Parts: sequence; structure tokens; C-alpha cells
Amino acid sequence: MSAEVLIQEAELDEGHVMIHRQFGTRVRMAYDPRRVTEATALHLLYRRLPSLADAATTRRRISV
Repeated sequence: MSAEVLIQEAELDEGHVMIHRQFGTRVRMAYDPRRVTEATALHLLYRRLPSLADAATTRRRISV
């Protein structure tokens, strides 16, 4: 399975360091850079969705 992870920086509510939503083969992930690094957020995502670990390509979006 080939998957794509779209990464976005965002200010998340207290207690949330990363959120994600899966849309078929795409996963949209937002993480709060004030609380966690992008690498840590990806690690958390891959623990939550282990099938992505070997099959994902990543794209970064600039926060708005």
C-alpha cells in the first residue's frame, strides 16, 4: 500500500500534541511545534497507524 502523509503545524488545544485524520490512502496530520517535534509527531502517528511506517511518503505544509 502506498500512502501519503500531509503534515501541518498548528496550535492545538491543551493536551493534544498531534491529531490526524485518514482519507483512504492519505493521512492528514497536524502537530503543535510548541510541544513536540515533527519527528516525534510522525513517530506517534506511525505507532497509531503502523501500516504507514514503511509505505508512506510525506509532504509538509506551511502553517497558516
